[in-house]
Amino acid sequence: MLQEQEQRILGYFIEEAKDHLNTIEQGLLNLQDTLQDSETVNEVFRAAHSIKGGAAMLGLDSIQKISHHLEDYFKVLKECPEVEVDQKLESLFLALFDTLKELIEELEHSLCLTDNVVNNLMSKIEPVFAEFNQHIALLVNQAGGNMQPEAVSTQLSSASVPVTFAVPQSSPAIVEKTDPLPVFQNQVMQTLREMLQLFKQPETRESRQQLQKCSQQLAQLGEQLKLPRWCALCQTASDAIANADNPYRTLAPIVIKEIKQSHELVLAARETEIKTSQQLQALSVRNLLKQQK
Repeated sequence: MLQEQEQRILGYFIEEAKDHLNTIEQGLLNLQDTLQDSETVNEVFRAAHSIKGGAAMLGLDSIQKISHHLEDYFKVLKECPEVEVDQKLESLFLALFDTLKELIEELEHSLCLTDNVVNNLMSKIEPVFAEFNQHIALLVNQAGGNMQPEAVSTQLSSASVPVTFAVPQSSPAIVEKTDPLPVFQNQVMQTLREMLQLFKQPETRESRQQLQKCSQQLAQLGEQLKLPRWCALCQTASDAIANADNPYRTLAPIVIKEIKQSHELVLAARETEIKTSQQLQALSVRNLLKQQK
């Protein structure tokens, strides 16, 4: 039986994932039109990315794998909007989407994914990945790009899927800068997984200190990238965790949810939209008032 805080975190993930599925489905209804609207493409890409991140945090490997593939494919289409969508591409996208939706619906119904369910669905969808890689590479090449099927592998970061186009000899050299966001993304997801495991442990002084340390590490990461709103939220979370009067069953869903949502806003270049909820502020204020007594 799942503990209460685990149920609440899982419930939040399912609710969020269903919203993201709706976004993806709308984007797939008329894929060619979607490609011509950069904002819609970005929304669909972020939806797949968000499902992937939440699944990774919760250890839902099958959901993570499919959403990672979707993220990679949308990344390719973002970088090559000249691709002519055909019926086969639409069918391949729908095959992945339907399997992802079925997994999330099973998770909502049973609060778990059994090996039997996962193995049955993944055995059907695995061959689609290779077929998808071949076909999307073909479409990119037909549109004037240069891509090998192996390049569309989820063994690579979705930010690293290479799509290259011919450039005139006279064009100036482009110096690539290292993007700090993939590092930020990996560190945040690793820390969130650690926090999730700590919240499952008994409420002790040591586990609270470890949770505080995690929050402070996230704040320090934000300082390095000059993310003031992110830093403020992580510090508020740390203050809330410090108060032993705040039980883990209350803290866990609020802290995990807000850090994850803020993480997604940072990755979408919308850090200025980060807001600390009144719930988290109240838990933090309770701790500050306790210190003043």
